[in-house]
Amino acid sequence: MRLVALTAALLAASAARAEADWFASLYTGDGIELRADERVFTLYALLNAMGYDEAPVSRSHPIPKRVFHPVRQQVRQRLAASDPEVRKLADTFFDAHPQPLQRYLAFAVSVGPPPFSAAPRSKEHADLKGLEALLAKAYSGWKLEELLASVQAEYRRGLKGYLTALDGPMGRARRLLRAQEGGPESTLVMNLLDAKDAVRAAMGEGAVVIVVGPSEKPNLEGVLREYAAVLLEPQLARRAQSGWAGGAALLKEAQLLGAHEQGVGEYAVSLFARAVALRALEAPEAAYEGAAKTGYFGLREIARGFEEGRPLDSWAMDALAKAETRRPAPRK
Repeated sequence: MRLVALTAALLAASAARAEADWFASLYTGDGIELRADERVFTLYALLNAMGYDEAPVSRSHPIPKRVFHPVRQQVRQRLAASDPEVRKLADTFFDAHPQPLQRYLAFAVSVGPPPFSAAPRSKEHADLKGLEALLAKAYSGWKLEELLASVQAEYRRGLKGYLTALDGPMGRARRLLRAQEGGPESTLVMNLLDAKDAVRAAMGEGAVVIVVGPSEKPNLEGVLREYAAVLLEPQLARRAQSGWAGGAALLKEAQLLGAHEQGVGEYAVSLFARAVALRALEAPEAAYEGAAKTGYFGLREIARGFEEGRPLDSWAMDALAKAETRRPAPRK
C-alpha cells in the first residue's frame, strides 16, 4: 500500500514539474526553445529595484515620464515595498563590480537555476564572483518565484509571436554563419522587465541565450543581429580592433549618424551581425540603404561575403576596408 502511495506521489510530482515546464516553455517547429527564465527575471527584478529605468520616454519635461510594460510596472511597485536589505547588498556589490550590464546578463544565463548555488564554471565570469549569492538572496527574500508565477501568462503571450516567425530567418542566419552542425543551440527568453524592443544575447552554458524585451511584433531583426554578434565576436572583435586601419575614423563618422558602438572591434562585429540579420530576413535594398544612413556602412557587400560561404578569416578585413568607401554622399 505504501509503495502504491509513494508511486502515486512521485507520478503526481513528475506531472506537476512537467506541467510547469510546459507552461514556461514553447518550442518552434525546428526545436528552438522559447521561455521565461527565472535567472533573467531575478537579475532584472534586482536591477529595476535598484533604479534601472531604460525605456521609451513619453514626456521629457518638466521631468521624464518613461513607458514600462504593465508587468514591469507591477514588479517595480511590488519591490518598492519589499525588504530593503537586498538593495543594500546590491548597492555594495555594484560599487565593487562596476561592469557593463551585458557582463551581468552573461553571468546570469550561465549560473545554475534557483537557488543559484552553482556559479558559472567559465573563468571569464570570475570578475563577478558572488553575484550568484546576491541573486539567491533576491530570489528568496523577495519571493520572486511567486511573483514570476503570477505574471507567467503575460510572458507566454509575448513569446507566442515568435513561435511561427523565428525558424525560417534563424535557419538562414545559421547557414550564413556556418553554424548548422555542431554549433551552439539557441534559446529565446522573454524579459518584460526591460525596455520595449530591447534585445540582448549572451553565451550561456552551451547555448546562445537571446533575451528579448516586450514588443508589438516579434523583433526578428534584433534577435538575429544579437545572435550573430555572439558568434562573431570571438572571431572578429580583437582582430578588427588591432588591424582595421581606418576603423577609428569610420566609427567617429558612424557615431555622428547614430551608431552607438564605442570601440572599433565592437563596431566591426555590429556591421557583420547586422548584415547577417538583413540577409537572413531577405530584406529589401532599402533596408541596407537605411542602415548606411544611420552609420552602418557596406552591409550589402558584407552579406554577399557570407553568401559565398568562404571562411570568415579570408575576407573579413577586406570587407571592413570596403565599408570605408560605402559612406552615403554628403548632403549639399
